[in-house]
Amino acid sequence: MNPEPEELEQTDEPEPIEEYVPGVANGRHYMARLCHFPDGPWYIDVVHVESLPPLHGSDETWLTREEAVQAADKLVADLAH
Repeated sequence: MNPEPEELEQTDEPEPIEEYVPGVANGRHYMARLCHFPDGPWYIDVVHVESLPPLHGSDETWLTREEAVQAADKLVADLAH
């Protein structure tokens, strides 16, 4: 007897758009996952830095992708201080 597959919940909220951005700051290579909703601000979801646990983003948002990339770079660069 096979169990019934669970039905997926339908939501009206759009899914965030994810973009992965590689970078190097203070000699550390990282990969940042930036997200945004259509016509919405960008935010940092998580940053994976070599040899370190993942860094989670903050509640901050940025109007452009470029600003979010710079913020991720600064987040990694600040680890050296």
